Amino acid sequence: MLRRPDPDSLWADGDWRRYWLSRIVSYAGATVTYVAAPILVYSLSGSPLLTGVTAATEGLPYLLFGLLAGALADRMDRQRVMVAADLVNAAVLVTVPIAAALGRLTAAHVILAGLAVMTVFVFWDAANFGAVPTLVGKDRIREATNAVWGTTQVFDVVLPGVVGVLVAWIAPSSLYWVNAFTFLASAFLVRSIVRSLTGEREGEPARLREDVLTGLRWLWAHTTLRAMTFIGTTVSFSMGAVMGQLVPFADKVLGIRQGDVRLGAVFAVFSLGGLVGTLAGRWLKPFSPARVSLVSTSVMAVLIVLMPWPRDYRYTFLLVFLFGVVNLISVVNNITFRQEETPEDMQSRVNTTGRMLSWGLGAPAGALLGGIVAGALGPAWGMASGSIVVVIGVSLGWMSDLRRIPARRPVVVA
Repeated sequence: MLRRPDPDSLWADGDWRRYWLSRIVSYAGATVTYVAAPILVYSLSGSPLLTGVTAATEGLPYLLFGLLAGALADRMDRQRVMVAADLVNAAVLVTVPIAAALGRLTAAHVILAGLAVMTVFVFWDAANFGAVPTLVGKDRIREATNAVWGTTQVFDVVLPGVVGVLVAWIAPSSLYWVNAFTFLASAFLVRSIVRSLTGEREGEPARLREDVLTGLRWLWAHTTLRAMTFIGTTVSFSMGAVMGQLVPFADKVLGIRQGDVRLGAVFAVFSLGGLVGTLAGRWLKPFSPARVSLVSTSVMAVLIVLMPWPRDYRYTFLLVFLFGVVNLISVVNNITFRQEETPEDMQSRVNTTGRMLSWGLGAPAGALLGGIVAGALGPAWGMASGSIVVVIGVSLGWMSDLRRIPARRPVVVA
């Protein structure tokens, strides 16, 4: 007999369940493309540099459009923005398998399609950042974030291995149909949410340029969020270098090539680590999100330094697994801290600015540097090229105001 959810639980809220399911469905499709895209580009071009560029396009739109998207999302209907973005991305993705069927697909097409999808996703994500606190309330942000990230890790554990096997029998381009369908399903689910995802706003909206500048000024003036954002940017830089060269590294160093199930397993063990990191979240609730994020990021820095050097795939898998654990813990607590500290009417601007600097500046720069270094010295050195940046970032983080935040949350007495 199925138990009814606790009426005070998030899961008793139908709108929350629809939102959660939209994230899960969309993320499942995105995971398929995340694994298929670098394999597809590498198979079409044989170029580590272009494979690195593929990773760079995932973050570049945040740098170009993050501030604009955040300002627009704070003044527009967030639900409509999210639905429209899902529909546009579904249309873009189907061009890849259609071009492949016509014999016209190129690496440039795959890269440009990824760039277009991520550009539209920036606007979806900006609206999403503001929608979550409005939907669940600030006191449940960490619970909601853990619920989404925890479930996505299950897909991340299963799907990369499945995709790694599938590309041995079918063209990676065919898998883009899956992601297109999940975008359509996400649009339907978000559209079915009854409550407004747009909170109350005070006064008349300012000019768009002033909205953008206000978000930047607020983030800069908040010293702990500023430090956390800087650390996140350096971590993303290193991740861009590592993840952008993971497929060439597996091929040239570990001897794991397209069609080998271990290729998907490289991505799967990262996600398995993320699942473990989610399960650890319940024991971390008494601790400050800022302190948890700072400590876990410090561990990530050590793992990034070590990751490129093993020549046995089993050691690589172990390091990637541990990296997945601390990465998930760091990301969830970083987002939670930022959303807890940010006023409702600035959620989209501030959170998108943070994402712009980490994903939009850090990840593409790291991926491009990794691709350039890999082209000259090999993929192991390409992965290692970002490690010095994250070590600097974490070191400065421990010298910032973040270290003054109490390790434990204050106990609230009713």
